[in-house]
Amino acid sequence: MENLPVFRLQIIKYALIAAVISEAGSLPLLGFNPAYLCGLLTGTCVSIISFLVLLFMSERVLSSGVKWMASLGYLLRLPIYGAAFYLCMKAGGLHAGVGCLIGFLATVLAMIYVHGIKSKLSISRKRNDRE
Repeated sequence: MENLPVFRLQIIKYALIAAVISEAGSLPLLGFNPAYLCGLLTGTCVSIISFLVLLFMSERVLSSGVKWMASLGYLLRLPIYGAAFYLCMKAGGLHAGVGCLIGFLATVLAMIYVHGIKSKLSISRKRNDRE
């Protein structure tokens, strides 16, 4: 993939934006809650790290052709998610755990935005420009 560094930076940028929006959305419900914020930051960081590991392992699989490395990447990422969630629940309770789970969704939301919403908007703009 030629634009992999651009793609990587876009996903990281929009994942951080999703985390900021999530924190802003929690303010009316929870007020400023340090436990939630800590869980959200932990979940977002783990999500981004997991995304980078996924990209790294995907590049390795594509370049070498060794398919079992994809499973190895999954087996590396899964315990990281579990450990982060467990530590958030132990350290900050339910608010930190929920924040961590929402943070896990940050890269997923970023990918939905970049490849779904944003790409459809740019396609419709191109069609409108042609007409």
